Amino acid sequence: MSKKIKILVFIIVIFTCNIQAQITIKGNIVDNQKEPYAGISVLLKTLPDSTIASYAFTDGNGNYAISYEGETKKLNISIAGLHIIPQSKDIENIGQEINFTIEEKEIKLKEVVIKSTKIWGSKDTVNYLVSEFSNKNDIVIADVLKKLPGVNVSESGAITYQGEPINNFYIENLDMLGGHYGIATNNISARDVSTIQILENHQPIKALDGIKISNSAAINLKLKDEAKGYLNIMAQLGIGGFPWIWDNELSGMYFAKKKQNISTYQGNNSGRELSRGLASFTASDKFGVDNVLNIIVPSPPSINQNRFLFNNSNALTINNLYKTGENSQLNFNTIYLNDHEIRRSKSLTSYFLTNDSILIINEDMNLSRNIDKLEAEVRYNLNDSSNYINNFFYIQGLWTNNLGDIINEQEIEQRLKYPTFLFTNTFDWVKKKDGGNKGFEFSSSTGFKSSPQSLTIRPGLYEDIFNNGKKYSALKQKAKINNFYIDNNLTFLSSLWLGDISVNPKLGFGLESKNLNSDIYITDNNHKTFALEPDSLKNRLDWTRYYGSTALSLIYHKSKIHIDALLPISYNSLAIKDKILGENNDLNRVFFQPSLNIKYQLTGNTSLYGSYFFYNNLGDINTLYSGYILQNYRSINHFSNQLAESRGNGGNIEMTYKNVIDMLFISGGVTYNYTKRDILFGQIFQGILTLTSALEQDNTSTNLSVNGRISKGFYLMGIVTSLDASYGTYSSEQLRQKKLVQFKNNGLNINGSLNAKPASWLSFAYKGTWSRNWSRIEAVETFTPIRIFINNISCDVNLPKDITLTANYEHYYNSAAIGNRYLSFTDLALQYSWQTLFLSLSWANIFNTNNYISAYNNNLNSYYQNYEIRGSDILLKIRMKIK
Repeated sequence: MSKKIKILVFIIVIFTCNIQAQITIKGNIVDNQKEPYAGISVLLKTLPDSTIASYAFTDGNGNYAISYEGETKKLNISIAGLHIIPQSKDIENIGQEINFTIEEKEIKLKEVVIKSTKIWGSKDTVNYLVSEFSNKNDIVIADVLKKLPGVNVSESGAITYQGEPINNFYIENLDMLGGHYGIATNNISARDVSTIQILENHQPIKALDGIKISNSAAINLKLKDEAKGYLNIMAQLGIGGFPWIWDNELSGMYFAKKKQNISTYQGNNSGRELSRGLASFTASDKFGVDNVLNIIVPSPPSINQNRFLFNNSNALTINNLYKTGENSQLNFNTIYLNDHEIRRSKSLTSYFLTNDSILIINEDMNLSRNIDKLEAEVRYNLNDSSNYINNFFYIQGLWTNNLGDIINEQEIEQRLKYPTFLFTNTFDWVKKKDGGNKGFEFSSSTGFKSSPQSLTIRPGLYEDIFNNGKKYSALKQKAKINNFYIDNNLTFLSSLWLGDISVNPKLGFGLESKNLNSDIYITDNNHKTFALEPDSLKNRLDWTRYYGSTALSLIYHKSKIHIDALLPISYNSLAIKDKILGENNDLNRVFFQPSLNIKYQLTGNTSLYGSYFFYNNLGDINTLYSGYILQNYRSINHFSNQLAESRGNGGNIEMTYKNVIDMLFISGGVTYNYTKRDILFGQIFQGILTLTSALEQDNTSTNLSVNGRISKGFYLMGIVTSLDASYGTYSSEQLRQKKLVQFKNNGLNINGSLNAKPASWLSFAYKGTWSRNWSRIEAVETFTPIRIFINNISCDVNLPKDITLTANYEHYYNSAAIGNRYLSFTDLALQYSWQTLFLSLSWANIFNTNNYISAYNNNLNSYYQNYEIRGSDILLKIRMKIK
């Protein structure tokens, strides 16, 4: 074959490949008289998910042309426009000519009713039309989010989509609140939002789009035009009785293209916890646990929080966003919370010891807790396709004061003061060459946290341990943990290619520094306080870790599959200094902790995701101190200065399916985790006093869980239903009374919900939970299985004069409760809405149920409690838009 013929064949092959990769569909649109029709909208959609792939408009001659690149076998082409009847045709994925002859229709403007689709999708975006999922009694957008198929809002306010937590929350494509999105969902009026968008596989950093694939979704609220560019002020006044209660709110909101603001005040003593709506659902905590002291308090029961919370709370937030450029913004966020809470319960705790013996502790508990919390955030963000800069500064002050009274053969007063101060600063920079993927990613974070804490017990206990048998009036434990860290990482993007695999080298280094100081004091009968001198009752401990790491990030990405592997090797140098014992321990470790993530797009509707990882842990300062610490009135802890190292591996596989047109969302998966430790911690009981013990022995724990979720919406009667189930099994070796026991636990949970509007005057909602938990010790001692069944039914009946009657019924069953295993609540409310005014009169807990009896198992212990809950009360709320 001559050289010219070879070149010609090569050109033909290339041309043929391009033709196969991209097709063109063209055609002509005319009316019944064969006259061309201009300005007609032509949409090309992929099947079966009806995702919009491309669009065009006819020119003056009625001609159009649409190009498409993709592998979908079936397509749908449709036309629409004013005064014409819409048409559509299913076609093959080949270049072809499709012509239409339109039919005109007459529109009577006085009688026309325009209805929008409830849910639709395009590429990785799912859109929910708010007006189709809400009713007039939905006040804030959180009320609507709870009804969307595929979306779940937990009791804490955290939002998940297809079972995975969202990674960002936007308002008009701007992130004003970061992880504190509960401020938006609990304050933005449902009437001000036109569309809720789910942004699937959302990569918030544009410069990493296509390089790092995300498996998480984000939410974006599209506001109505009348809610943008204007200051909206909403006020609520709530007053009631039996006893005196109140629930007040004031919020101001402003949303424009270059500025956003949400400022809120909330205050109540009606049982509505404000801290949930202020929490950050996306923040990560690098400090770990630092509360070595606590008090014995009533554990909240597993019922709706507004049934048992006796509170007096006030919260203020100020949140501002300023657009400083086309792709940059500056955020200022401030949160203040004052929260006072009271709890009362009677509890019975059973500790299963060896030789079939059981230690039972009866306690009458009262808790008075006061929290003051102040947070401030400043964030600058530049986000374009080649350059990303994000600097986030966060500062927090937290003052906790707990007073707990215990009656256990004698009356004991516990007081815990726990002030905390912390700040963090995180800087992220991604720089990429224009038109390519080469560049670098750099991140640096710094943080400091100081946690002084003091516990006072009256009267003085354990005289034989602390004061040679002599009586004293009070016992005080003081402790303080300081924590400082620096973490830096640099990744070179796409610096090397091995075939289709991108190799990205990564370097990291940093340090962690912690110190723990503690002392025990007694107050004698002459009210003189002094520190106890024995070294065994003191701690002066320093813990410092330096680390450096190098890694290779391997990325393989094709149209349907994405594989991301990380191969890191880290060097860890740890220095532990116990100043009381005069001991210095140094150790060095090299860890190899690879991880693998795979995402495979099986079809346009179905995705498969899997991950696996290995990890090592060098323990923490909380399990290293050798001096005794009085953790609470009946627990004393101390450890050896030997490090408790652990290592393990884990992974998960998850599959998701969605059909936007049918409003069907299905997901399910399996999660596995295995951990091996070289130190086993346990408890030794001396009467009600618990001492911590440690055993140098390898021990393991295994956790396996299976879960599945299905959510389906119906156009009939506005039905949205969901069902999710999970089964988990956990096994571990535990130490009790210096003896090794094997503990196993199994749990099964099933949750279901249904929302429907069978008539224009009736709305109905149901939510139910069934769970079964059973445990055993070495196949000898078996705990009685505990079954819990919870039902919640509510309905809204629209009466004349814009009045709505709401009835709510909650029912709880606990098989392990002693005596009455059933508990129920009944509520009634009347609502009246007119334009921007909303009135409600509610009567909660009509039959004045004021105690809840429950039981549950936890490791080698079982708990039974009789918890005091809120009685009957009546509350009148007036909510209105002031401006």
